[in-house]
Amino acid sequence: MSITVSSPSSPDRKIWAIAGPAIVANSSAPLVGLVDTWVIGHMPGAVHLAAIGVGATIFSFLFWAFGFLRMSTTGLIAQAYGNDDTDKIARVSVRSIALGLLIAALLLSVQSPLLSGAMAALNPPTTTIKIVQDYFYIRIWSAPAVLFIYAINGYLIGTAQAKLALYLQLILNICNGVLNLTFVLGFGLGVQGIAYGSLIAEWVAALFGLLLLLRGVGYLPLRKAIATKTTWQYARLKKLLSTNGYIFLRTLILITALSLITRQAAMLGEAPLAASQVLSIFLLLISLGLDSFAYAAEALAGAAYGRGNKDDFRFWVIRTTLWASTIATLYSLIFFVAGASIINSLTDIHSVVFEANQALIVVILLPICAVWSYQFDGIFIGATAGRGMLLSMAAAFVVYLAMLFFWTDNMTLTKLWVSVLIFMVMRGLMQALYYPVLEKRLAAET
Repeated sequence: MSITVSSPSSPDRKIWAIAGPAIVANSSAPLVGLVDTWVIGHMPGAVHLAAIGVGATIFSFLFWAFGFLRMSTTGLIAQAYGNDDTDKIARVSVRSIALGLLIAALLLSVQSPLLSGAMAALNPPTTTIKIVQDYFYIRIWSAPAVLFIYAINGYLIGTAQAKLALYLQLILNICNGVLNLTFVLGFGLGVQGIAYGSLIAEWVAALFGLLLLLRGVGYLPLRKAIATKTTWQYARLKKLLSTNGYIFLRTLILITALSLITRQAAMLGEAPLAASQVLSIFLLLISLGLDSFAYAAEALAGAAYGRGNKDDFRFWVIRTTLWASTIATLYSLIFFVAGASIINSLTDIHSVVFEANQALIVVILLPICAVWSYQFDGIFIGATAGRGMLLSMAAAFVVYLAMLFFWTDNMTLTKLWVSVLIFMVMRGLMQALYYPVLEKRLAAET
């Protein structure tokens, strides 16, 4: 089962065996967002599109804040996979799923205070409040399914089963897109239809993920992991919890930074807020595309890290980063050529189109400037370097807040997205400065 570079005749094939399916799977997610934005973007006025932007931000914060379930699970399982430790893979999977379901139960129990706090933090236009509330109280019931899927994806990526991760993501996104079109265009449910479509699709994908886990790990090893007392001892849980803690705080900072985009755009008005939602589709496409090579780094570099092989670790860091940089350049070229056409296809509201086109240059630059932050995330996850991820994110966030404060009195949508660009650049720079610590730690452990 282990992954090595002792026979490096096809390292690029190994990278693309993970990144290729991940690109297809991850790119299907923004396509669903594209469909949602297209459907809502052609409804009368900007209020519905603005409401979707607020609702999507709330759930990005709620769910992505717990993205550590996927990240820490991937890192720990990749290292266990590198050592051919099937029992440990089962134990880590069980612990992550249990933690995810516990978190979901807590979210469901405090859903009303969560919504009140989110609305106070984002301060959306009053015209969107009722629509956002309807969306929230439907979508929140997908929390157990979403967090379960995070743990399953961590297992699949950590064991380099990219094709199965692809199937899981495609089922989620295809169901989501079809159901959203059916509920909005067929039944006329509007924004509520988007919420119902996402809810059902996420539960369907969770059931499929359970089948993948049972097929891959096996019923008996999973039952043994659940029944074994040592699985639940604090000493056994400590590494998962400590890694999760750092990544949780790091992710919380990241989602806060992205949520500030919505808050700042809302202060500019309804049209800029709607335009910012359109631009977010580009950011989602960038993020999920570049994350595919980060996944490859998590699995390949993580397995090498688990074996304590510094040369293999460095090899996969360099090789996956070269491919990520190439794809980032391709993204920028596509946005340069077709960015305006994409915006015009998403909405025909003139004021929204105008605002989005003003900030298009930032979107064009984002891939080549932000690729380093995504790639280093994968490397750090594979090495379970949660502390380094937190420190680098915190430093970049301080710079981001300074940029927003600097432009407080004359903020525009373009300046807001320039701040986002600088934030991404600073993330990559801080991680690059911290990277030597990973190699020193690896050398010390071996």
